[in-house]
Amino acid sequence: MANKLTRRKDGNYLKRVTDPRTGKLVNFYGKTMREVNEKLMEYQSRAQNGRTFREVAEEWWESAEPSLADQTIRVYKPALRRSIEEFGDEYVREIRARQITAFLAHLAHDGLAQKTLLTQRSIINQILRHAVNENDIDHNPCIDVQMPKNLRKTRRDPATESEERIIRDAGDGWLFPVISLNTGMRKGEILALQWKDIDFENNIIYVSKSISHNNNRPVVKKPKTEAGERLVPLLDDLKDVLLKVTPRVPDHYIISDDGVTPMSNTRYTRLYKLYKQEHGISCTSHQTRHSFATVAFECGVPEKALQEIIGHKQLSTTLDLYAKFRRKSLNEAAKKLNKKQ
Repeated sequence: MANKLTRRKDGNYLKRVTDPRTGKLVNFYGKTMREVNEKLMEYQSRAQNGRTFREVAEEWWESAEPSLADQTIRVYKPALRRSIEEFGDEYVREIRARQITAFLAHLAHDGLAQKTLLTQRSIINQILRHAVNENDIDHNPCIDVQMPKNLRKTRRDPATESEERIIRDAGDGWLFPVISLNTGMRKGEILALQWKDIDFENNIIYVSKSISHNNNRPVVKKPKTEAGERLVPLLDDLKDVLLKVTPRVPDHYIISDDGVTPMSNTRYTRLYKLYKQEHGISCTSHQTRHSFATVAFECGVPEKALQEIIGHKQLSTTLDLYAKFRRKSLNEAAKKLNKKQ
């Protein structure tokens, strides 16, 4: 590093240094020459060792967070915290794939589910990819990381049968739970549903958009995959409930306070909490979505058809989530076959 020390008119010292890595000019100020040189030595040490994982992670998060939806932020934050706790004080250039693999294996041993671990690896990967882009490292070691084997998959339990009955009986109240239970649609898809998306004549619901939330502000967006844009059957029970609602303005949102504005996440959360308290249930919108799939399996709806209705990109996702119901159907089929022997 070439450098030059000068004294300013205010009596302070200034040393200008050209960083050979970037070619940029860096200024060091101090009241004494010793203070300036100490700052320079600290900078040179940092230049030699590079930045810590914590520094890179915080810089990445500062740039990434503004563009993320509220739900994504809630999922990412715990993974970010765990990453910094594990690697925070290590220099990114010294982090190896085996360390990341060991960290994920430790989390798996602690009982974290497969989906959580995938998110954890994704966060570390994004941070180290940012380090590559900022010339902190030449290679992202997370690319070489394999997921631990025999991971515990997230359990997907439906609502209880009593909760399902309560929601159906209260169908003419708040519409969100009864729509979820009778369609298997996702939360964001239901919040984006407008009256023009309901074809009462042909008994079809058109799913073509979804609501995400940025800083609680609802944002309408297209589904992530082609599987997200689909047709869902309008069941008789739900149709009867919806036909009782007036007025049904085509461009108005069904789940909205004024029909014109999509619901904020805070408002949705408050209404769902009140609904559960008033009706004595504890199930989530995920569980009512799974209740729909469960009933569909029990009624003999083909797996491929169910995949398309609930919007899974891969059939394997549908089969994995509802494997226990497939086993139940398998056992019942075996009993019938055994009787024929």
